[in-house]
Amino acid sequence: MSSPSPAADFYLRAWTSQALPPQATFGWAPMLTIADGLLLDGNVAVPAIYPGPLTITPFARTISDEGTAALIDEARVLGLLGEQTDFTGGGIPPGGQTSQIEMVTDGQSRVLMGDPLISVACNSDGRCPAEPGTPEAFSAFWQELMSAQTLLEGALGPVGEYEPERVAVLLTAPPVEEPGLSPEPVAWPLQTPLAETGVEFPGEDGVRCVTLQGEDLAEVFPILQAGNSLTTVVDGQDTQAGLQVRVLVPREESPCPDQPAA
Repeated sequence: MSSPSPAADFYLRAWTSQALPPQATFGWAPMLTIADGLLLDGNVAVPAIYPGPLTITPFARTISDEGTAALIDEARVLGLLGEQTDFTGGGIPPGGQTSQIEMVTDGQSRVLMGDPLISVACNSDGRCPAEPGTPEAFSAFWQELMSAQTLLEGALGPVGEYEPERVAVLLTAPPVEEPGLSPEPVAWPLQTPLAETGVEFPGEDGVRCVTLQGEDLAEVFPILQAGNSLTTVVDGQDTQAGLQVRVLVPREESPCPDQPAA
C-alpha cells in the first residue's frame, strides 16, 4: 500500500492582526488560504468608488498536490517547520501589525508569527531566499505566499469566485444618510428580529454579530453581494441596521463570540 501524499492533510491560512477595537478589524480577511484542494486568494482589488462594495469574496483556484508539496518543501527549506514558531525577532513595535501563518502538515498544526515588513529580495520565479529559521525567513515565506500565482505557476487552475459556506455579519447602527446616496432599506429576510439576531459583539453597544450558514446564508447572501457600505436592512418590526461583512474561509474561527470554526 502506498503512503499518503504529504499534501493530503495540508492546510494553510495567512492573516494579519493588530491591537485595534474588534469592529475595526472585523473585515480583515485572510491574505491566503489553502484547504481541500483550493487556494483562496484574499488579495482582491477593491474598486476605488464610494460607496464601496459591502462584501469582498476571495478568488478561488484549484491547487495540485504537486503545488502543495512545493509549498511544504519551501517552508522546510526556510526552517519554518521545526519547534520554533515566533519569528518576530522582538522588532514589532507596540500596536504594530503582526502576520501569522497557520499550517497543518503530516497531522501537526503550528501557528507561526512574524514581521512581513522585513526586507527580502525575491527572484523572478517567486522564491525569496533567506537564512533558515530567521525573521527574514518568515518574511520571505510571507512574500512568496503573496506572489503564490508566480511561485506556483502551473500548479493552479483557472480563477473563479469562492462560494462561502459561512459568512459573519455585524448588525450595526444604520449608516448616516448622505444627500443623493441614501438607498431605500432592504427587507431583512430572516424571521428572527434584528435586535435578537446572533449575539452581542464585545465592546460595541447595540452591535450584534451573527454567523450565517446553510439556509439562512442562502437567503441573506444575495443582499450582501448586491449591497454597498451604505446598505441598510429593516425587519418586520421596522428596526433598521447597517451591515459589516466577513466571508469566512474553511476552519477560520468566526469573529462572532461563541461561534466557532466549522
